[in-house]
Amino acid sequence: MAIVQMTDITKFFRMGGERFTALNEVSLEVEQGEFVAIQGPSGSGKSTLMNIMGCLDKADGGSYWLDGKEVSAISDNKLADVRNRKIGFVFQNYNLLPGLSAYENVELPLVYQGKSGKVRRAAALDMLEAVGLSNHVRHKPSEMSGGQQQRVAIARALVASPSILLADEPTGALDTRNGIEIMNLLANLHKNGMTIILITHDHAVAACAERIISIRDGKIA
Repeated sequence: MAIVQMTDITKFFRMGGERFTALNEVSLEVEQGEFVAIQGPSGSGKSTLMNIMGCLDKADGGSYWLDGKEVSAISDNKLADVRNRKIGFVFQNYNLLPGLSAYENVELPLVYQGKSGKVRRAAALDMLEAVGLSNHVRHKPSEMSGGQQQRVAIARALVASPSILLADEPTGALDTRNGIEIMNLLANLHKNGMTIILITHDHAVAACAERIISIRDGKIA
């Protein structure tokens, strides 16, 4: 079953008074439980594609179905709701709140969903244990390594049980050893049934996925 289905997705931007085509009739599918890498150089359109796939932006043309629901034409408020329920995000620079502990960062999505303190605590502690950080629950980001911060970010992305984990250059700010550890963690999540879409410019990182979709000049290569 296709959890992501995009057909003829087109996106334009205005630059210096001229219209620039960032995505040109892109069509792709991702099956439930797949680990897919979308790989391309800077300027290829992969970040624009990620933003649309992650319901952070809308396409100017084409259709997008996410987990059986067409999201390409819904309102911004409903799009935000779909994003919060269906997609877990992992970013290159972690995007953790510096004043919060690992536990507090991880529980944040559940706070936004209005979950009780008991539910939040159990879920956050379970996720921190799952990523190997049960001994860092009270540590703030400044007290952790880059690899540990990215593990917190992954735990936060997963705590609300999303349909998809969308990882944007998840090893980009890490050294080789920590990068390998993060990719091993993603591989284990995939083995346990998680659908993962990885955005990267790095051929070696992309090779960790089971399928690579190459994008060049706004088109699937």
